[in-house]
Amino acid sequence: MLAETATTAVFSLLSMLAIGRVIGPEAAGTGMIAIAAFALLDIIGSTLFPDSLVQRPGLQPRHVASALKVAVLVGIGTGLALAASGPLLAGWTGVPLVAALCLALAPLVPLSAFAGAASGPVLREQRFAVLACRVLIGQPLALGVGLWMAATGWGAWAMIGNQAAATLTAFLVLLLAGRLPLRPPVTRAALADLWPVALPQMAAIMVMMGRYRLFLLALGLIASEAVLAVSHFAFRMLDAAVMVVAQTTGRIALPRLCALQGDRDAQAEAFGDLAQLQALLGMPLAAGIALTAPDLVAVVLGPAWAGAGQAAQIVGCAALFGFIHGEPFSLFVARGRARWNLAINAVALAVPLVALLLLQPTTPSEAAFAWAAQSLLLPPLFTWLVLREMRRPLSWLLARIAPAIVATAAMAAVVVTMQQALGLGPAAELAASAATGLAAYTIAAFALLRGRPPRALRRQVALA
Repeated sequence: MLAETATTAVFSLLSMLAIGRVIGPEAAGTGMIAIAAFALLDIIGSTLFPDSLVQRPGLQPRHVASALKVAVLVGIGTGLALAASGPLLAGWTGVPLVAALCLALAPLVPLSAFAGAASGPVLREQRFAVLACRVLIGQPLALGVGLWMAATGWGAWAMIGNQAAATLTAFLVLLLAGRLPLRPPVTRAALADLWPVALPQMAAIMVMMGRYRLFLLALGLIASEAVLAVSHFAFRMLDAAVMVVAQTTGRIALPRLCALQGDRDAQAEAFGDLAQLQALLGMPLAAGIALTAPDLVAVVLGPAWAGAGQAAQIVGCAALFGFIHGEPFSLFVARGRARWNLAINAVALAVPLVALLLLQPTTPSEAAFAWAAQSLLLPPLFTWLVLREMRRPLSWLLARIAPAIVATAAMAAVVVTMQQALGLGPAAELAASAATGLAAYTIAAFALLRGRPPRALRRQVALA
């Protein structure tokens, strides 16, 4: 799962930069308009059923077959909507080619919807290698196709080829290796079993994915374009690292916690193990970004972007609190409380927007405080809800994540001491901070875990 999420993060950025460099900004912008429309409509079908198929106790072939077929039907509907929206987008943007690009992407939407639903039973069986192959095969292939089309003069169509290769690979991998039951036909009873989780989870994911876009839009209305650009880079520095951790642990947590629905104590122990793993992966990344962001910005972007380093330090420090409570979203699905995820994501959407209105930021640092408000205010709520569901005290959770807290503190102490003592230039200090920080964290975590891997990587959970 770590290989999959890291590859996704790297290749999504690499594809955009590499293809965009060849075809130029105008053609890349044209392609991105169509890709953005595809990504927005694709959410509906691809996220509708996977979590509900993982969570459903006593999952039967009728549930899987019904979900796959309905997901494809939803994908056909949203694909038609994408095709119909093409002329409208072309008219609004003044770029006639957008209509043809949207029409070409429309047939991919039902394939993506099928792949999304099919990932549910595969994830339930904890067949992580199959899920990873979607990306480990698809992303390099998609980059190759996109670069070939870009180099041979296809222009904006190169971005469509890139997306098509990635979507088709995911579809074929799950169709051929998913061991999916395609019969019996759709039944209302099977869908009725899935809707209580499927609908709120889809809505929660849509709110979560739209949260950052709405924040940037609101920030652009309040602050200058320069503040918006610098803040966006600072936030993406953190999100690129943190999302790898969140998606990795979330993929592992969901089937494991759902498999233990009938045993609250075993589920609590598994959740504690997963919380420890998430903290061990996430805390050093957040702290590392906070410690090295100014040097990284100075080396990569230069002094004009110095504000991004300061803003990244703020959001990096705040993000540390987000690794205290473990992975609540998977827990709430496993406990049959998927509607909580929708409510929590709605609150997470409102908090930074309210902070933005109150602070009225004029600098990247002030914008960072507004975005970080959710990382400071929501963790206590998450922690209370998690401990309430697990029927465990706070001391139990803190004991599980103590190795991550102590090792991260040791890393920070060593890096800060080194930075103050040596007074190196940005490039040398960045390299020295990464090396000493990694060494300090590894040694401390190894000692605190007594030389053994985290329990979440050692425990085997039988499927329900």
